[in-house]
Amino acid sequence: MKVSDWTPPVIAVIGMGVSAGDLGATALEWITSAQVLAGGKRHLDFFPDHPGERIPIGTPLGDSLQRIGRVSLTKRTVVLASGDPLFFGIGRVLADEFGKERIYIHPNVTSVQAMSARLREPWGELETVSLHGRDERSGMTRIMEKLQRGGKVAVFTDRRHTPKWIAKSVLEAGGMGTMVVAEDLGTASEKIREFTLAEAAGEKEFSPLNIVLLRPGEYRGGKVDSVGPRQVFGFFENEFEREAGLITKMEVRAVVLAVLRLEPGQILWDIGAGTGSVSIEAARIAPLRQAFAIEKEESRYSKLRENLEKFGVPRVKAICGAAPGALETLPDPDRVFIGGGGSGEALREVLQAVAGRITSGGVVVQTVVLLETLGEVKKFWTAQGFHVSVTQLQASRSVIIGKGIRLEALNPVFIISSWRE
Repeated sequence: MKVSDWTPPVIAVIGMGVSAGDLGATALEWITSAQVLAGGKRHLDFFPDHPGERIPIGTPLGDSLQRIGRVSLTKRTVVLASGDPLFFGIGRVLADEFGKERIYIHPNVTSVQAMSARLREPWGELETVSLHGRDERSGMTRIMEKLQRGGKVAVFTDRRHTPKWIAKSVLEAGGMGTMVVAEDLGTASEKIREFTLAEAAGEKEFSPLNIVLLRPGEYRGGKVDSVGPRQVFGFFENEFEREAGLITKMEVRAVVLAVLRLEPGQILWDIGAGTGSVSIEAARIAPLRQAFAIEKEESRYSKLRENLEKFGVPRVKAICGAAPGALETLPDPDRVFIGGGGSGEALREVLQAVAGRITSGGVVVQTVVLLETLGEVKKFWTAQGFHVSVTQLQASRSVIIGKGIRLEALNPVFIISSWRE
């Protein structure tokens, strides 16, 4: 859209970059042509001589949005936005509130880009998390997962979630490393400093206009390096703390994870989790909302907790208890893996509990070794109206013998996948 074609009720959302100096000729043309300017006080102050009506945007947004919606029906209205309006900005809010057809977006440089440029570091692989008015628990989970895999994280802060608060939170979660704090970007008081997390946690104050870059360091406990923080998939059995033989073999795990067909934001139940190898790898390869690893044996549960710490998977929660009782308070699952469901009546109770809770379009995957159990499980899910697929997996591994190698067979396993469309 061109400025000359602009008529109400279209709202022009103009990215300011990190300062008014980032505004190009096109952005200024939109602003000059506006009859109404809306934005935060800092942005409105950049245009003291603009003749249009002014709408300050503050929190909560409700009143400001109502006024913008009303006035934009008859007047050309510009909303001034920080950075790029669609990069953790107000652009999405306006599109959701008024509909995409009423919104024109003019993007600009983000503070993440500006900070990276000042540091002369690429930003394409940065994980970006906003704690600005958002759920701090899920935000910190994303931050820790990225750091524990050796990645860097840019963080949008607010008056509660300050650089000091973030540094303390990462330290309390066992993290170490460095923090870059970019303050007042694009202004005369711009300042970029780097601290250890301990130094940042002890710093008295930062400018409220800031953005943070977290760089990973060694993790207390020292175990994460032994599994490779950058590796996300394909761990051998000896990389897990375990009781002898009680673990889903890597080859079986790979097929199980494939047929689970994981999607972002899902809930996973891992019943009879043992070492937790399946839920751990699931959480490392997919951004799950939450995984619950349920194990009834206390000795195995202890190993499970050690593995969760070792592999750095805060989205996996260990539960010590027996199914189906331990499932009652959990949110309904989108995916379920059953690696230890027992047999007979105990197994039927677990399957019945899962069948009653699995979400629409959910998938249940179970591994069994006995033909009798295979028949029992297949019969149950067929009676529930589920589609059932069975894979028999027989893998062999190479073993050195003298100057050569031979193949040694692993025990065959049936992998049962059940789903209802």
